[in-house]
Amino acid sequence: MSQEKTQNTKLKERQPVVAVMGHVDHGKSSLLDAIRNTNVVDGEAGGITQHVSAYEISYELKDKKEIKKITFLDTPGHEAFGSMRESGASIADIAILIVSAEDGVMPQTIETHKIIAEKNIPFIVALSKVDKPNANIQKAKNSLIENGIYIEGMGGDVSCVEIDSKTKKGIPELLETILLLAEMNELSYDESKPASGFILESLLDGKRGISSTLIIKDGVMPKSGSILSGISLSPIRIVEDFSGKAISMAVAGQVIKVTGFDSVPEVNADFISSTDKKEIEKIQIERKNSEVKKVLDPKVYRNAKLVIPVILKADTYGTLTAVEREIKKIEYDKKTDLETGIKVKIIGGGIGNITEGDILGTSHDEGVLIVGFNVKIENNARDEAERLDIHPVTFDIIYKLGEWFKEKVEERLPHEEIEKLTGKLKILKVFSVQKDKHVLGGKVLEGSIKNLSKIKILRRDFEIGTGKVVELQSMKIKTNEVLEGNECGIMIESKIEIIPGDMIEAVEIERKKIM
Repeated sequence: MSQEKTQNTKLKERQPVVAVMGHVDHGKSSLLDAIRNTNVVDGEAGGITQHVSAYEISYELKDKKEIKKITFLDTPGHEAFGSMRESGASIADIAILIVSAEDGVMPQTIETHKIIAEKNIPFIVALSKVDKPNANIQKAKNSLIENGIYIEGMGGDVSCVEIDSKTKKGIPELLETILLLAEMNELSYDESKPASGFILESLLDGKRGISSTLIIKDGVMPKSGSILSGISLSPIRIVEDFSGKAISMAVAGQVIKVTGFDSVPEVNADFISSTDKKEIEKIQIERKNSEVKKVLDPKVYRNAKLVIPVILKADTYGTLTAVEREIKKIEYDKKTDLETGIKVKIIGGGIGNITEGDILGTSHDEGVLIVGFNVKIENNARDEAERLDIHPVTFDIIYKLGEWFKEKVEERLPHEEIEKLTGKLKILKVFSVQKDKHVLGGKVLEGSIKNLSKIKILRRDFEIGTGKVVELQSMKIKTNEVLEGNECGIMIESKIEIIPGDMIEAVEIERKKIM
């Protein structure tokens, strides 16, 4: 025990907050499943974790016969959730860098290690899937060294524990290592202080209002009073543990859920608490008055090649931030990191389902994309969207949303149309004409004629009109294509009179982006 702890009897040992981090599909959520003896992996859309989740466990030390608590954070490994992953690292005391023995170090492993190093967080390497048939433990360890992650036994001092979540191999050793590292770092809290810490996640509960998940890093949560994060205020009234059970007391290291905020607290923002309601309301007013609102220079949009207006809705503040980050990738070239001239303009949205108000808010603004992530389109919103011919969309997998958004942007980019000649046909006979439908006989002289092709009609080498192939027959059998040298029956839709001897040119229109 340190001298400081000896002198201050109000300091107490607190449970560590541990962030489980790493590349997608390397077994972070499976590890937590093994620890908690539950199964949450199957419930994750697309098989990947898309939220930061927090859990508490109790573990009995083998040698000391003492029960210790640990708080775990499960952070998303998918590239799109980088901002949320960074939040987890900021809040944590210890990190577990999980690396698959099948794959070794991967892109998000490197990114995650960089975050851990920047935050100066002590960490443990958990080498997962060691019992899998394709596991190569030594190769995985070598990949760690090659990427500057120096583990014990290979020239470094970072603990490396071999685990397999399915068989629970190495799980006790990992928990013992966490608690040893926590003891070495002398984690403590002041029981005389009101609770303070960080916002882990925020969401809108349709029945109860705005709810946030908090990590207490110091002090004790008062039984009454208020909590303030940024300008978001909540009475200490509805307080629950990580499992949703109502609690009357919470101390540093614990995860709690608080419901009743007057606005959505930002993820990773700090919070304070107090029994003095008037004092904390005074701080809120001061913060509101001094708040500098961010105003984006209109020149940014005026000078853009293409502006995409978006209304964005999500289930939590963390996922909202992650999705916004994902769609704004379009603003920069991935290879050169230079600006593309495309700007994403978030004109509305927030936490919760897509509502009628979201739909009505776009009725005067052409081209707005309404996108939801892990939320529903409310019935009255769906009816209003149908009436106004507006098409909101929802997703529950981040990369699918990203792919869809990229396609929409591609459609809106300026294009030039390049005409390509695919075939020539000479009209030999006119069988009938009914309205704009011409039933004709002809011979393909060049290339091929395809059904539904756009055509030009030429007479004595001069274009006299256009039309479309609506039916083709070869040997009195319907077909989709007639090749060079073959005669055929053809039905053409055109307002132009067609006579024997006219030439038909089939063309394809290729759209090419103008950069």
